[in-house]
Amino acid sequence: MEKIGILGGTFDPFHLGHLSVLEAAVEEAECDRIMLLPAKMSPFKLEQKIADEKHRIAMVSCVAAEYENVEVSTLEIDGPEVSYTYETMKKIQEKRPEDDLHFIMGSDSLLTLESWYMGEELLRDFSFILAPRPGYDSTKMKEKKNAVKKKYGTEIRVLHNKLRDISSTEIKETIKAGKEIGHLVPTKVAEYIHEHGLYL
Repeated sequence: MEKIGILGGTFDPFHLGHLSVLEAAVEEAECDRIMLLPAKMSPFKLEQKIADEKHRIAMVSCVAAEYENVEVSTLEIDGPEVSYTYETMKKIQEKRPEDDLHFIMGSDSLLTLESWYMGEELLRDFSFILAPRPGYDSTKMKEKKNAVKKKYGTEIRVLHNKLRDISSTEIKETIKAGKEIGHLVPTKVAEYIHEHGLYL
């Protein structure tokens, strides 16, 4: 049995904030493997224009190639137009019934998780790894974590490593301004963006 950390996102593009969470999930939460799960389209970002799927897959694949214990899943990309976390996690569970699955997300998401599609079932059936966002309220988060654990029995691990405050908008604006993005994205991702003229 392996402990699998599942890190989903639009990854438009994959940046150093994502990378720091990935590494903390391995080092702090002791995940054996990390599965990067690019979303076809986030239900919360339906109005946003995002990079072509093939480019987003290629960028996360550049990152995965640097690590022996990181893989890329196109389960959501290959699925329906809008993907929901519970359905995706159940599909992964069906494919890997022996493994211990942990969904990785920003700590603020825990506050609204019960209102997600099948949110209560998600909390009941799966474990979570939370990455604290900059400026998050640790007291409020601890209260919510304890309440969720009491109600659903959910196993939740909070990373010490705070999410780096990097946004895809910031990256795209930096590219359009003709500036370097090496301080925002992994080297291989920066090279890919430059090579393919993305976000210009």
